[in-house]
Amino acid sequence: MLKLKFLHNIENKIYFIPTLYAVIATIFSALVVYIEHSYSDFLINNIPALFLSSYDLSKTIFSTIAGSLFAMITVSFSTIMVVLTMYSSQFSPRTMQDFLKSKVTLKVLGLFIAGFIYSILNLLFLEDNIAAPGEPSFFSTIIGVIIAIVCLGYFVYFIHHAANSVQVNLLIENLKKEIIEIVDKIEARNDNNELIKNEAPDDLKEKMKREFCEIKATKSGYIQVIYDIELSKLADKYNLIIRAEKMIGDYITENSVVFKIWRAEHKEETEIEIEELKAKVNSNLVISNERSKKNDIEFGLLKLTEVALRAISPGINDPNTAIFCINQLGWVLSRIAVANIENTYYYNEEGEVCFIMEDISFWYLLYKTFYQLRHYSNQDVSVAGSIIDALVIIAEGSPENIKEQVWKFSDYIIDGFDKEVLEQEDKKYLNHKIYKLAKETANKDNKEKYFDVDSVKGVSWK
Repeated sequence: MLKLKFLHNIENKIYFIPTLYAVIATIFSALVVYIEHSYSDFLINNIPALFLSSYDLSKTIFSTIAGSLFAMITVSFSTIMVVLTMYSSQFSPRTMQDFLKSKVTLKVLGLFIAGFIYSILNLLFLEDNIAAPGEPSFFSTIIGVIIAIVCLGYFVYFIHHAANSVQVNLLIENLKKEIIEIVDKIEARNDNNELIKNEAPDDLKEKMKREFCEIKATKSGYIQVIYDIELSKLADKYNLIIRAEKMIGDYITENSVVFKIWRAEHKEETEIEIEELKAKVNSNLVISNERSKKNDIEFGLLKLTEVALRAISPGINDPNTAIFCINQLGWVLSRIAVANIENTYYYNEEGEVCFIMEDISFWYLLYKTFYQLRHYSNQDVSVAGSIIDALVIIAEGSPENIKEQVWKFSDYIIDGFDKEVLEQEDKKYLNHKIYKLAKETANKDNKEKYFDVDSVKGVSWK
């Protein structure tokens, strides 16, 4: 488990991929230099002269490549800073890591660093005594040329990637895909594991009445990962019931109770046993000073919401972007509504519950997604209408309990509109949206939510 936590922590660092590429380049460069010095006669006799170069030519080529790649690194770094500034000011500070930690950005920087290291090391160990003076004998040069061409291609691709990244529609689409991927991953895991269920055991309340032990966090920060499968195995091994009191994305301190533990059967405990148990349980928790986008559904929804909020702010005033973003939020929530990810109970082979993770409810996600948008768009008819459209998207294809929640939640949304600024045509427009929602949720006969208008001529409610 410590190995998994170490890998997770290091993979989240920006320097991980560039450092990995640098280490590989160093090893590869040392290998090429060793082969070139130890088997020079074999290389000269078996490799076509076209692929070999002289000492002077190799020195010139490596010097040129090293300088060019260093210039590419500088330009790439400047481009990254410009994009990050735009992300922070135009979109949301929380979205900066989506560009900075994207695989394309890190791999491009890693490749440039690797090419620079390869060139500078080969230039350092270049010697003019491998073969006869002036005779082509260096094959490392052709490898350097190939690396330089590949780096040039990646540089063009990086510019294309940076240009696409500042297009808000593509950013919103990528944010949506990230959330859907998390939902798909969790649902696939739950569906393929017969020991993970949504139903609690009948005697769970009785078991929860027993004496329990609280486990607090070892440090403050955001929960990035809870190794639920490992915790369920640990609980089964020691005859325990473990319940997570905090979820992924929650901010905790050293005083926060993260887990509660019950003994499945009465058993005397010692302080040593309890401390050892606490250490084992806490080892299955990853805490960091920032939220991670890998497993945090709520964080993904938060970023989409912030992009929409920034778009409707007076400084930017881009309601169409907000509408597009809200439509994507509706699609994401509609996917979550039918996914098997809520309130998971982990059982052992004997059918006894051993780990409980009662995740955030759909109603809570619905509220956290739209409550700020409701407040800041209470005078914008287009954005308010798009929120109702998003509720229609959520209701479409959802089970009856979700439809009922969406219809009740629409009361909260509609009551937040500033009715004093709505003209007659605005009310007709919103009434049409409300009717579509009422029709989708089987509430057509409910007329209480409609705005009072003098005339509805030209508006069909059928």
